[in-house]
Amino acid sequence: MIVQQSPCHRSPAAYAHPSRAGLAILGEDLSLWGFVKICGKKLRGEPSPGRPAPRRRARLLLLALAAGIGGWPGGSHAAPAAAATAPAPVRIVSYNVYNYLPLSKPQIKSPESRQTVLRILAALNPDIAVLTETGGQEAVAEIAARLREQGRDYPFTSIVRGEDTERFIGILARRPPATVRHREGYRYSLNDRSVEVQRGFAHLVFTWENGYRLHLLGAHLKSKLFDPRGQTDMRRYEARLLRYIVNDILKAEPAANILLVGDFNDSPDSSPLNTLINRRANPESQLYDLRPLDGHALSWTHCQDEADSYSRIDYALASRALLPEILFAEVRIPDIPDWYIASDHRPLVITLRPADQPPGARELQGFVRNIRQPAPPISFFHEGPVAGTRKARKATAEEE
Repeated sequence: MIVQQSPCHRSPAAYAHPSRAGLAILGEDLSLWGFVKICGKKLRGEPSPGRPAPRRRARLLLLALAAGIGGWPGGSHAAPAAAATAPAPVRIVSYNVYNYLPLSKPQIKSPESRQTVLRILAALNPDIAVLTETGGQEAVAEIAARLREQGRDYPFTSIVRGEDTERFIGILARRPPATVRHREGYRYSLNDRSVEVQRGFAHLVFTWENGYRLHLLGAHLKSKLFDPRGQTDMRRYEARLLRYIVNDILKAEPAANILLVGDFNDSPDSSPLNTLINRRANPESQLYDLRPLDGHALSWTHCQDEADSYSRIDYALASRALLPEILFAEVRIPDIPDWYIASDHRPLVITLRPADQPPGARELQGFVRNIRQPAPPISFFHEGPVAGTRKARKATAEEE
């Protein structure tokens, strides 16, 4: 637009850079140093031959600054080519696949259940999948091979080992991580006994050509099933060790992009979740619960048949620095009619754009005590106070 409005008839090359386009308004192409010298003359009141009158020139200087400064290196218009080649959004799926053991072992899972898991993963089409309750490398390799048959290729696979020799965290990825730092063999002391973390902690660092780095952590904390060593304390200690890993990452990289996903086997108000989120720390060191929702604005992720109860025990926690890159419209629990055939858990989908963005207050507007609380759909619950409550009676009295 500046080229069309400029009174100077110059070649298109004069406007190849936004800063040159802005400076062309002054009547000549100038280097950065030449522009600074003109500004100095203006501030000292020195006349510039052949230039506009002082007041009009001052307005043109401001216009040139607005149009051109951003074009210099480091400005707001720097590297337009990089913006054009920004990496595509990355879809990450966290999914407890419920005892997906290799075919070489006795099966708990039915063939129909295995097929449904594969169909769900193929439909979600993640770039990276963090799977809990896999049966080890053989099972993960089988999942990758079956997905390849459906046109979903995952050349990188990995597992994390722990005390549990039946269930493992498995990773599938379309691009190999720059670094694999799985935490295996971590131990803690409980009642004077040394206890190994049940399933270890996954840690992978993915990098992109634009310099973006993502620390992806995966965990499957001790379940609520009875353990003579104390299942509740075991889960707490595992959460504490996991938080130490987050602290170490942030100490080395204060603005690290961290995404922690998995099955944490506890409620949002529990001690393990409070430990992981760490609300007492400064905002840059806290984690934020992305709380994916399904199409009915419900957040439950697990169904326990015996108790006929639905709860949220699967999570996606993000560091403060990562929040600007999260595409919240694509943070969800997919509505899958036959989810219960595949597993007793529902998958979580997290989508982000791998390009660093400056953090701001906008990303925190939907969070209450570090938990995302998006507004439910209109008329999802009820339009007014429930009849019979004191709030409803008070509202009725005020209307009368």
